[in-house]
Formats: sequence, structure tokens, C-alpha cells
Amino acid sequence: MLQKLSFTEIIGAVQRRINEGTDLDCKDIVPKNVPVPFCSVELLQHIPDPSKTMWKEKYEVFVHVFEKGDESSVPIYTAIKKIEEAMTEYVKLPEGYELIMQTATGVQRILTEEDGTKHAVLGYSFTVCYGFKMKY
Repeated sequence: MLQKLSFTEIIGAVQRRINEGTDLDCKDIVPKNVPVPFCSVELLQHIPDPSKTMWKEKYEVFVHVFEKGDESSVPIYTAIKKIEEAMTEYVKLPEGYELIMQTATGVQRILTEEDGTKHAVLGYSFTVCYGFKMKY
């Protein structure tokens, strides 16, 4: 039986890649009063990616990064660069799944929170194959 990859596996894979590739703490749930810098991963959408030869799914995620606001945008730009560099390496998926494509969709926006903290949103898209189609 063919089984699609759970979206939680994608979120976990992105978190592991960021935690291994940066000094940022990447969380799935952001507790109150957590010190900056840190980041979190959010699933934007999970949709089928039709193909004549493969069973594929496309997962789109946002990585939210939070950094001190201070008087400069340098800290948030530095944090963005760290994540972008870490994500140049492919995420690792469980056995039986193949990462076909990992694409950075860029910085979606940079916001300033009420407390002065800078908040950047980076987009990533992952196409995963979970089986091949065959004619009998």
C-alpha cells in the first residue's frame, strides 16, 4: 500500500535541518516569553502534485524567524541568512520517501512586532515522491 508522507515529518525535517545548520532554536510551538532569537515552522499547504509516472505530494511551509529589533535590521538579516544557508542542504526524510525538489520561495515579509521584535517569514516548497505508477 502506498502511504503519503505525513506533514509532521516535513515540519520535523525542516526543524532538524535548521537546528543542525544554525545556532537558532527551531520550535514547532512557540511558548510565551521565549527569548529571541528563535524560529518556528508552519505548514502552509499540502497538495497532490499530479504526474504520469509518480505519486507525489507538494508541501509548502513558512519558516518564521524572530530576532531583536534594536535600532538596526542587521540581526534579522543575519538570522535570515543563517536559515537560507542551512536550507541549501536537503532535508532528510524517512526511508521509502524521495525528496524530488526542495525550493526556497524567498522572504515573504519582514514585520515589526508590538514589543519591537523583528519577525521574518521565509517560504519553502518540498515535492516528495512516495511511489511509482506502473501499467500491468
